Order: sequence, then structure tokens, then C-alpha cells
Amino acid sequence: MTRLIVAIAMTIAIAGLSRPVMAAAPLPTPANEYYVAPDGKDVNPGTKTAPFATLERARDAVRDLRKAAPAGGITVWLRGGTYAIKQTLEFTDADSGTAAAPIRYRACPGETVRLMAGRVITAADCKPLTDPAILKRLDPAARGNVVRVDLATLGVQHTGPWADLFHNGAGTVGLFADGKRMPIARWPNEGYTTMGKVIDKGDLTAGPGKRGGTFVYRDDRPSRWQVDDGVWLDGFWRVPWAPETVRVQSIDTAKREIKLAAAVNAGIGSKYTGAEGSGKEPWYAVNVLEELDQPGEWVLRSKEKAIYFWPPAPVAKAEIFLTDMATPVIRAKGTSYVTLRGLTLEGGMGHGIEIAGGTGFLVAACTVRNIDGTAILVRGGKDCGVVACDLYDLGRGGIYLAGGDRKTLTPAGHYTLNNHIYHVGQIQKTYAPPIEVGCYATGYAAGCRVAHNLIHDCPHAGVLYGGNDNVFEYNEIHDIALDSGDVGAFYTWNDWTSRGNIVRYNFFHHSPKANGVYCDDGDSGDTIVGNIFWQMQCGPFIGGGHDNIVRNNIILDCPKAIHVDSRGVERNYNLQNKKMVEAVTSVNPSQPPWSTKYPELAKLLESHPELPTGNVVETNVVARCVKMVNLGGKPENFKFMTVGQNLDLGQADPGFIAMDKMDLRLRPDSPIFAKLPGFKPIPFEKIGLYVDEYRPTLPADIRKSPAPMKPGEVFNSETDLNQSNKKPAGR
Repeated sequence: MTRLIVAIAMTIAIAGLSRPVMAAAPLPTPANEYYVAPDGKDVNPGTKTAPFATLERARDAVRDLRKAAPAGGITVWLRGGTYAIKQTLEFTDADSGTAAAPIRYRACPGETVRLMAGRVITAADCKPLTDPAILKRLDPAARGNVVRVDLATLGVQHTGPWADLFHNGAGTVGLFADGKRMPIARWPNEGYTTMGKVIDKGDLTAGPGKRGGTFVYRDDRPSRWQVDDGVWLDGFWRVPWAPETVRVQSIDTAKREIKLAAAVNAGIGSKYTGAEGSGKEPWYAVNVLEELDQPGEWVLRSKEKAIYFWPPAPVAKAEIFLTDMATPVIRAKGTSYVTLRGLTLEGGMGHGIEIAGGTGFLVAACTVRNIDGTAILVRGGKDCGVVACDLYDLGRGGIYLAGGDRKTLTPAGHYTLNNHIYHVGQIQKTYAPPIEVGCYATGYAAGCRVAHNLIHDCPHAGVLYGGNDNVFEYNEIHDIALDSGDVGAFYTWNDWTSRGNIVRYNFFHHSPKANGVYCDDGDSGDTIVGNIFWQMQCGPFIGGGHDNIVRNNIILDCPKAIHVDSRGVERNYNLQNKKMVEAVTSVNPSQPPWSTKYPELAKLLESHPELPTGNVVETNVVARCVKMVNLGGKPENFKFMTVGQNLDLGQADPGFIAMDKMDLRLRPDSPIFAKLPGFKPIPFEKIGLYVDEYRPTLPADIRKSPAPMKPGEVFNSETDLNQSNKKPAGR
């Protein structure tokens, strides 16, 4: 769908802050530049004809030159080619520029600069596998195709062993061939199998010495596995948002039972069913020698510090590398007014770029791919940005932002604009989103902007957010929650003080397992306005919070269009809830700036915090949904909120210009304008990626137009709607 906007320079004011969205820096004079090339030498002067060989040498040269504060700043030009990165490239305050004289590290126009942190595996490193005992255990199709790579000889550090229980990756090497992550040998090769029955939930708290659960397996396949080498199962053992990987302690083939070596928190078996689980809890086996049965698969043999690998192509013609460098590829601490532009980073076990503190650090037109960590993290500092980057095939997340001050509500001013982010969470499947602002891995955030990003094909959430006064606008999100449940395209939770966040003019579509904007477990004070939700589980979802404004949205083909519930009554979101009350009192809600910006917060503790007070749902348009406004709770629980005029079109055409071509602009003769006079047109043409100097073309596949689902195709009955409403107390 994503629309084309040509914009070379513009300024947008957000939450009282104005900042340039894209500003072309003046080109440097020849005296203010250095060159680096893969075939250069660090003893060279760093000129175009005699370039440096490494970025470290160029950085040190810049340190010396910047003391003279050259007008126009300094540019380091990187010639095309691959640069082997063996340790983190570090920047400090000594490498800073100024607003008038910034420092730029950028690829030469038209050339591809690749910073490779991976450990390259050559054909000579791949030895034929000859051990008869191992060959006997392999699938017959694999024998003769599997090679052995001795990691000890290569000096590889991260070889295990794996822990008995983990949820965010084992901390060992990853394997790539020809730019693609190779799958660790598993069964089934795709998707999941399920538990037949829970025999023993195991101890209900995870930790050393805790008893693992026992369950009945369905297929005969586990009877082939030798657990002495270590077999692990990856599964959603209790809830659909918390996968964990657990070592198998034993397999009883006579009883068809698997006993786990460690306890999963709260025990195995779905929390949504009885003590024996549902019989549908999904899991698969991983790193199993007997399941190395197709090209591309491999196993890590920690005891012998080796991998066995079935190459998908002849090793002499392939580029094969391991991720083994655990630190970031680039790290900047307290570095200001530096730009990284047009670089490709890959091959690291850690993160791509870490920015801590500093002002005006910009990452533009870069690609971060094929790493095991998160692409770009910004913590602290002011006015740092990530613009027009392509981030994909990532072990964890895409862009994480944190900064600003909670007590004073001082904004950070960080921004992420015009980025294309997909295929994240390949190691940590949940809570490792394409974009995170002010939560989990980052910390508090205030006054950040997330705009015009395209996010898709993710196992869990599209955006996780918290904090205050952050703006999320003109983003397109589709095909998320592909491998999890009970989540949102935008998800935030459990904080009465996380206020002032605005979600407007976004397009959420084709993610039937996800709510559009999910304000979970009491989250409060958000504004959700002018968005389009198409084929989601629900559009806006308010889980017991306060003062959320849901206005002027269009919701199509969803079982529930809008949901508000009173879970705070059952879950005791009241004055005895220590966590939530202390969050409020810690910011002095009766004193500025909190009292002036959020006056309703101080009143909350004097009223009915267990009820969903102050919410407003009005001027929304619904079409082809089972339920327009679904109130989950007793009618009297909603007496302190407003459900105003909303329009349910039923099966009628909303009047889009061309829905079959993903053009959801409203025609002037749309029935919405006549039936709901207060409805304002949504600027659909501005949503998504745009062309500018950093992104001169758009991805070729972003204008795919999936056919509209028929009414009820996602959830086809009132029974399905009622089932989707079920959610027991406590997470």
C-alpha cells in the first residue's frame, strides 16, 4: 500500500518540539575529507588515491582534524567492498562534531559498503563427516552430504553448552550461507507439534533444582533421539506470548512420555484450560542430530566444539559465516553530531549499532541484517535519529529508543522515520519487536517520534511502547503475530502514568491474530485517532485503563471492532495495588508538570481506579465486523466512560477509492460523510514509506494488494467472538 511522498526537506512540529525530518548536510570541501578502502593502507594519508584501510584509522584522523573545527564538518568516504570487523568500532565524545560542523561516515555514491563482523568459513574448513557412529544416527538422506567444522581449531568462542532453560537464544554461534540464516536441525521442519496430555506440570517456579514437567508426545519421532548429547524443546508451554526452550531429561518410549530437565515458570499446560492443559500446546525439538535431514540444517556439538552442516550449495561457491562477536558492530558513547550513512552491517552475535547519550547522532540509509541481536539501540541523549534504513533478518529487534526524563517530562526528541523493518525475532520470538519505545530493553522514553515506517512479517508485536508524549503516526503494519498470540500490532501495558502517547494515521492490516492498538492491563491516557484497521483480531483494545481516547478510526473485517473491558475489578487495579499506585505517587501528580499536563491523573486516586474511567469512544466507523463496541464486564462498570456516536455500516461499502488495490482513501461521495458528519478524512495517501535523498526508491514488493476477505472469514461466528473474549485473571 505504501504511498509515495517526495519530500527533500521539511519540518514537523510534534508535542511542542520542532525538528528537521530530513536535512541535506552541506558537502565538505576536499580539505575536510578522508577516504577508506578495503585495499587501502593505514599508513596512507587517507586521500582518494591513497586511502586508509580501516575505519579505526579514519576515526583517529578525524579526532586530530576536528580540533581545528573545519567549516562544514568532516566526511569520511568509504569505498565499496567488504570490511572485516573483528572488534567493536568505538566512538566517544572525542569523536563528536558540532551542529555547524558535523562528522559523516558514508558510503561513496553508488558503492556498497559492507561491515562484516561474521567469522568466514572456507571450503577448507568444511571436512567430510566420517564417524560411523554419527553417520548411523543421521537421516539416510543426509549421509554423504554433511560436513564437519571444527570450531576449536578456528578459535570460535561461543560454542555452548546450552542452558537447561532459556527464552532469548542460547548465546551460541549462528550460521549463515549466502546471506541467509541456516536453521538448526529441528522436528518438525516447519511449524509445531503439540502435547497430547500433561502428566505433571512440574514445579510452578523456574530456577535451579526445580522439577521439570512431563507430558505425552503424539508422534513416534522422539523415540529416535539420543538425549545424552542434549535435545531441547522450544514451545509455548503455558501462554501464547512466552516461548521457552527446555532441555529434555529423558524419553520413555514405552509410555510415550517426555520429561523436561527444568521447570517452566507456572508449569507446563495452557493457563486457559484445566490442570492437564489443552492438548494443543505447541512445541518443536531443536538441535537434534537425528533430525538433520534437509539442506541448510546444522547442529551444534558443544562437547566436541564442532558443527555438523548440510550445505545448501557447494561450499566452494558459497559465502558461509558464523556469528561469534558478542559486542556491537558499532558503539557510540556520548558522541554528538555524527552521521552514519549508506553502510551495511551484518554478521554480529551482538547488536548492530548502540548509541548511548550524545546529541544529534544520525543513522541514515543503512542496512542492518543477519545479526543475532537488535539492529539499532538509542539510549539517552537528545535528538538522535534512525532514518530510511532497511533492517531485516534479525535475531532480536529492529530499533529501540529511550530517553527523556520521567519526573520532569523532558522530551528526548529521538525519532525513527521511513524505515523498512521485517523478519525480526528470529532468535527471541517475543518481546523483540521491530520498534520499541520506552519499555523492556530500553528504559523510559518521552517525546519520541515514530513515523512513516513499514513493518511486517514478525512473530510477535510490531511496536512495543511506554513512557509519555510519544507520537506514532503514518506507519504501515501488516502480517504480525505470526508465531504468538494475545498481542497487538502496537502494544502497551500496565501503567496508569504512561500518558500522552498518540497513535494516529496508521494502517494496520492482515494480522488476524493481533489487536491493532492493544492498551493492556490498565494502560491509560493514550489517544488513538484517524487509524485504519483491516482484518485484525480487534481494532483498538482497552484493557481496563483510563482516559484513553478512541476517535475517528475505521475498522474493517474484524470480529471485534473496538473493545473496552473492566478487568480492573476482577484483577484489583485499585488503591491496594501497590505497583500501580506507587507509579502514580512517584511522579507527584498534584504538582507541575504532571498536574498541568495530566490533571486527570491526580483525580484517579480519588475516584474509582478499578473501573475504566474517562475513556471516550466516538466518531468511529465500522464495517463487516461481528461486534462494533464490545464492553467486557457488567454494564454498571462503564458508567464513568463515554461511548458516543459511532457508525456501523454493516455490509455496506465504506466508499474507498479502490479497496482491491489497497487505496483506502475515501471518495467524496462516501456514505460515511453523510451518516457521520463529524468524521474527518484520514490522510491515507501519506501513510508509509516515502522517497527522499536517503531513500531514492521504494521496495518493489510493498504495493501488493491482498484480496479483501469475505465478511466473517477471519472469525465466522458469535461463538468465535465469545471465545476470543475469554482471558483469565493474571498474566
